[in-house]
Amino acid sequence: MALNLNYDLNTSPFFGEPAQLAMVHPAVTHVGPVGQMQDVQIFSVPKLEWESVHKDVLEKLSEANGVGRIDVQKLEARSKRAGDEL
Repeated sequence: MALNLNYDLNTSPFFGEPAQLAMVHPAVTHVGPVGQMQDVQIFSVPKLEWESVHKDVLEKLSEANGVGRIDVQKLEARSKRAGDEL
């Protein structure tokens, strides 16, 4: 069953300007939306800073008004396909 989402009723102060959410921590930058989903955004923290600031960043993001969920993307090496696979 599809969700009936009414974006006019969204009360998050970041929904109209998601890049402002990056202001919760100086290491965070706004990358953009995930595809066409306006309510799902990608933010970035430089890899060298992540180890030292990740707890603070996650805490501040989770405390921000209107943030429903935070997923941390893990870097993994891409596997190469064999020559005959497409």
